[in-house]
Amino acid sequence: MSMAWSQSAFQENENHIRGETLNYKIKYGWFKIGEAKVHTDSEFHYFDNEPHYLVRFNLKTVGWLRIFADLDILFESYVHADSFMPRTALRSVKTSKKTNIQEDKFFYRDSIYVETFRREKEQTRVTTYPIVGEAFTDALGTYMLIRGRELSDDKEEAARFYIAHRIYEFAMIPEKSSGSDKERFYEVNFPPIKQFPRDKTSYAILGREKNIPIEIKLSTDNGNFYFVLDK
Repeated sequence: MSMAWSQSAFQENENHIRGETLNYKIKYGWFKIGEAKVHTDSEFHYFDNEPHYLVRFNLKTVGWLRIFADLDILFESYVHADSFMPRTALRSVKTSKKTNIQEDKFFYRDSIYVETFRREKEQTRVTTYPIVGEAFTDALGTYMLIRGRELSDDKEEAARFYIAHRIYEFAMIPEKSSGSDKERFYEVNFPPIKQFPRDKTSYAILGREKNIPIEIKLSTDNGNFYFVLDK
């Protein structure tokens, strides 16, 4: 699969602000348990002469919770500036007891090839996926994809979401009755894994200006977690 690039045909979406940092408070019920930030690098990074965004997501536990769960998570992806398909990605999960680091490299030919290296095991694995259906991207590529789309109050947004050697169907379904002049409310279908049971509803509230995520509720088997934009 070739990602043809034309400098003259590309116009950077105004919703993608290079150098932007969004800060979030993470709450469990009434309690603040962590902080997170999403940062887009100020410069393009080039692979095969094609520009890519460098996007980072970092999450850390704070306060008293660090006594029980000292957690530091970093996601980092280089995603194509037009298609938002990932080129390389890093996932690092650090706790007080161990560190797991995974590096992914993506190749697009007749199929999608993902070469994964697990540092702690010094193990490489290659997985292959067909090129079909909705846009293919990873977690941070999905974030950039949604940020860049022209959203409406009655259109479902979808993508093929890659994480941990599998592809899931990701969807955001608009809730018309819950929107406002400044915000859009979506029910969110996360990957159907045990952490996100289908009988519990997650949601996302996006600002109508630049599609900035204002609040995200993650409904899990361990309760509800809220990511709230620190304005």
